[in-house]
Amino acid sequence: MEAHEFSSRVNILSELSLKVDASRSREEIIRILKDNLKRLIEGECAFAGLLSHNKTHYVISTLSPLMDAIELEHKHFSVDVGMPGWSIQNNAGIMVDIDSAPAFHPSLEGKLKDLGIRSLIIVPIHTHEDMIGALVFGSSKPGAFIDPDIWLAQLLSLQMAIALRHTSLMERAQKRVAQISLVNQVARKLTSTLNIDELLSSAAEAIQKNFQYFDVTIFLQSVEEQDLVLSAHSGNYIDFLPHGYRQRVGEGIIGWVAEHGQYVLANDVSLDSRFLSHQYHNTNSELALPIISDNQVVGVLNVEDTKLYAFDDTDVLVLETLCDQIGSAVRNARLFDEIKHTNERLVELDRLKTDFVGIVSHDFRTPLSTIMLAAKSLLRKEVSADRLKEYLSIIVDQAGRLSLLAEDTLSIAKIESGQLNYQFTIVNVETIIQEAVSMVKISARHTFTSSIEVSCSYVRGDQNKLRQVLQNLISNAVKYSPAGGDITVVVSQHEQQSDEVLFSVSDRGLGVPPEYLGRLFQKYARVDTGEAGKIKGTGLGLWICREIIKAHGGRIWVESVVGKGSTFRFSVKRGT
Repeated sequence: MEAHEFSSRVNILSELSLKVDASRSREEIIRILKDNLKRLIEGECAFAGLLSHNKTHYVISTLSPLMDAIELEHKHFSVDVGMPGWSIQNNAGIMVDIDSAPAFHPSLEGKLKDLGIRSLIIVPIHTHEDMIGALVFGSSKPGAFIDPDIWLAQLLSLQMAIALRHTSLMERAQKRVAQISLVNQVARKLTSTLNIDELLSSAAEAIQKNFQYFDVTIFLQSVEEQDLVLSAHSGNYIDFLPHGYRQRVGEGIIGWVAEHGQYVLANDVSLDSRFLSHQYHNTNSELALPIISDNQVVGVLNVEDTKLYAFDDTDVLVLETLCDQIGSAVRNARLFDEIKHTNERLVELDRLKTDFVGIVSHDFRTPLSTIMLAAKSLLRKEVSADRLKEYLSIIVDQAGRLSLLAEDTLSIAKIESGQLNYQFTIVNVETIIQEAVSMVKISARHTFTSSIEVSCSYVRGDQNKLRQVLQNLISNAVKYSPAGGDITVVVSQHEQQSDEVLFSVSDRGLGVPPEYLGRLFQKYARVDTGEAGKIKGTGLGLWICREIIKAHGGRIWVESVVGKGSTFRFSVKRGT
């Protein structure tokens, strides 16, 4: 009877082996065993502990309903833990009562004992070349198993090992084909556009969908290189992390990768102190890799999964290749943007220079025409003394205006070529104010006043250049207050810098709109709206002022309210 029963079980094993051998995936092998193991070996529980990729842990795959009840499915255990670990490390099978098991562990055998399991069979799952895991059977009866049971378990484990190895090789081959296909697919997408947002979004989506990762994000370093900015996202966390989300460099696994330029493979994030846990996250594995361009880290590709030990060295290799491609694409896109912006700026500069030439030509032509008309009038035979004085005054005024224009134009050329020379001496403040005012035609509609604190009577600087700055500012005050009003120059102690003197030139004119304040001192910058847009100018006077004050070690700025006037301030070193 026993021989007949054993023969019947051998037939069941043969039938089971054929089904297992025909399987095409690990999941299919597990399903077949789950449905048939009860017929082969009597017992209440069965499970397999299959080694992880790096062979440091084994993962539980339950093969009986009782095992499902204690929620051990997909649980990870170190190879030095429990009876499956003992069998794997010793490459040996054993029949044993649970109380005398040589490697009892509360989280595994302890749970089995709580269920009433008293007897165990544990056999290694291995081929001649490769250890794959361990197969375990349990019974509630003490001494329930006999020698034929362990023989059948060993034969089954060998068949399982062969089938699992074949399916593993097949799955790896399929994964490698998919990875190569993905690399080519992403490469095509990255070379099909120079729009950085579009190319990163395409890359994130292709990686996530082809590898079926739980979540994929791509971060780029901010301009100041202190933050990582979420630039592309595909996966299950997309509703929680908004586009533009920032993470500090150095913080979390992503920040560590950006700081050190090395990848991090954390197959159990609970064991990595760098992992940043979010409330909505159920991440268990994370793989983050640096995106490098021109030997500089420009971003991070981050992949997360809810499974433990979700990634292996193949994932690292393929994603490193993709990171190289993304880095090259980012560099090309940024170069394209730089070239595009440079071209736009060159076109704008060309337009501004054309306008400048037109304005300067007009500004030179107007005083020259006036001088010529006055001179021709003087050539008449009969010119009264009053007329003579009037014509000479016109000639002097217009010649002064020409001198101003020539001085500014010459200053532009010298500043741009770095040849503007400075003669720094101790300068009398009252003198430079008087010289500046004498060269500006102040209309009868304006009232000019000045005040100088006694302690600020002398500064260190180039007298002619400082006069040029004041002259420009006072001239602008007159020009941009066409209705007239008070124009004041105040020289006082700088409140924040004890060694500096503060010059303030104020008017009650048109004022400067807020959107122009930040660029008013740039080359060719002008207020071209409202009444101010009707007033001619090159847009270079304030730029010249800025460059001169910068050379003096000071700074220049403006405070203004539209319709109420402006105050231009600049600082220079006190004379000692």
